Amino acid sequence: MNGKHQQGGQDNPLEKLKQELKNRAITQFSERELFHPNGYASAVVRKANITAVQLRKVFQEFKAIVDGLRKDNNLEKAMGRLYKLYALLEYQAERGVLNKDFKDLMFKLFDNIEKHKSPQAFERAYDLLMAMVAYSKKS
Repeated sequence: MNGKHQQGGQDNPLEKLKQELKNRAITQFSERELFHPNGYASAVVRKANITAVQLRKVFQEFKAIVDGLRKDNNLEKAMGRLYKLYALLEYQAERGVLNKDFKDLMFKLFDNIEKHKSPQAFERAYDLLMAMVAYSKKS
C-alpha cells in the first residue's frame, strides 16, 4: 500500500538525502534531483528546522574551503579544512545554535566528499548548499 511505503523516514527529505548520500556519490545526483523546486535543496530547507542565518554560516565556511581548492588545487588541504568544519558544526549543534538533524545531514555530505575525494565532489556539494541558501530566502 502507498501509505505503508511512505512510513518511516522516506517522506522526510533530510532522511532520504542522508540515505542517498550513503549509496552514491554527490557527483551522481542530477541537477533536477538537487536544484528543481521539488528537489532536495528546496525540500530540505522546507523541512529542516534551520534559519537562513545558520544555513548561510555553514555555506560561508564551506565556500571558503571550495574557494581555496579552486585557487591552489590542493585536495589534501581542502580535506583538512573540511575536517575542521565537522568540529565547528558539532560545536554549534551542541550549543543549540544549529539543528542536529541538519548537522547530521552535513556530516553525511562531508562523509560523501571524503569517500569520493575529488574537486568535483566539493563543487557539487557547494552547488547544493548554494541552492539551499537560495531556497531559504524564498521561505
